[in-house]
Amino acid sequence: MLRKMAFICMALALLACPLAMAADFPAKEVQIIVPWSAGGATDLIFRALANTTEKYLKKPVVVVNRPGGGGAVGYTEGSKAKPDGYTLTAAVTPLTILPHNVKTAFTYRSFVPIINVVSDPSMFLVQAKAPWKDLKEFLTYAKQNPGMITVGNSGAGGGVHLVALAFQNAAGVKLNHIPFAGGGPSVTALLGGHINAVVVSPPEGIAHIKAGKLRIIALFADKRLSMFPNVPTVSEQGVPFVMGMWRGLVAPKGTPPAVIKKLHDAFQKGMNDPAFKKNARDMSINLNYLGGADFGKLIADSDAKFGALIKQMKKK
Repeated sequence: MLRKMAFICMALALLACPLAMAADFPAKEVQIIVPWSAGGATDLIFRALANTTEKYLKKPVVVVNRPGGGGAVGYTEGSKAKPDGYTLTAAVTPLTILPHNVKTAFTYRSFVPIINVVSDPSMFLVQAKAPWKDLKEFLTYAKQNPGMITVGNSGAGGGVHLVALAFQNAAGVKLNHIPFAGGGPSVTALLGGHINAVVVSPPEGIAHIKAGKLRIIALFADKRLSMFPNVPTVSEQGVPFVMGMWRGLVAPKGTPPAVIKKLHDAFQKGMNDPAFKKNARDMSINLNYLGGADFGKLIADSDAKFGALIKQMKKK
């Protein structure tokens, strides 16, 4: 009887631990792992969101950059973090791409979805002085000079790299893909004239477009960007192709549901904060709130879609 009572007490104590953790959460700063270098789209978005969420979470929210392996370094660290809610990871489309390309220590199932923040189209940028004035001229040159147009991306096997590969297949051209440690470094390389084009998603490059230094040569959206209404989509220019990036937050598998809810509620308030909404408009990003359940469905659907696409592309 004593042994049974001891076992019951231990079981109740274990059940009470997550509840106690949630009641005290957060007791210290929360960090967000961004698996790319500073200055890229994911970094800029989550730094802005961290700033507005702090007052609702009542603790500092800190972004830490862990670039490498097209996102694999950061996702591996995030998946192995203690599931206590203090280490989150910026979940972006490559989370559902990398495990299909190379062997990884994680899949999307290694995480618990918290909230989706952004869904943005991808695009090709070139220097404003580039010889191609529109997509037709760009593709004509690419067909006449296969492999000669260098296109930067935020990491081999990552989301925008796959977007570029899928687009070149849809357009019937061959491009030379150059990986960088993030969207920021790839845009810097384009500005310096080291590559011919770069594939990114807003807000990467937006400030340089406004300044007249860069130009959108291809927009992979289903509709035009409100900030650049005169830039047609590639579908309008004869290539039926739409693809982009989603960006949200996830926690390590095993994080208590009550902690996930506290995080979700705080970041949702951060998203709705007027200061963040203004930043989103300034960066020309498309806010797309999804709660944990719907974000989880989006991630699972993305994994299935990109898994099939990668399998198809490997056969070619």
